[in-house]
Amino acid sequence: MAIFAIIIFGISLVAIGALFVLKHWEVGAGRVLVPTVREDADRRALAFKDRLLHLREDLARIPPITVLYARYLVHEGALGFAAFARMSEHQAHHLADLVSHKHTFAPRETRSEFLKQVSEHKNGGIER
Repeated sequence: MAIFAIIIFGISLVAIGALFVLKHWEVGAGRVLVPTVREDADRRALAFKDRLLHLREDLARIPPITVLYARYLVHEGALGFAAFARMSEHQAHHLADLVSHKHTFAPRETRSEFLKQVSEHKNGGIER
């Protein structure tokens, strides 16, 4: 891979040098080689440069848009998790009620005589 990059760099360096030599010859000779091709190449180069500038502007907008989408996804995930937690809590209470005896709880009369006497005394049942 490095050899390929070195070869491309060498070819590019030679081509740029050739363009400088061509420009020097054109200035010395006072004439332009293939003017229609040069004008077309200049026009295409300027259009390419313009597209690159627009692409740079579009690429500059990507990070803020990505942050907005990430924020939205985190927000929606948090809301979904909260709904799941709320539903789990409700189901846990429902299960606890189902398993416990509280929903069918009926107090029985105590069998202890002492507790019966205390209860009667508290309710005013025993007169002294």
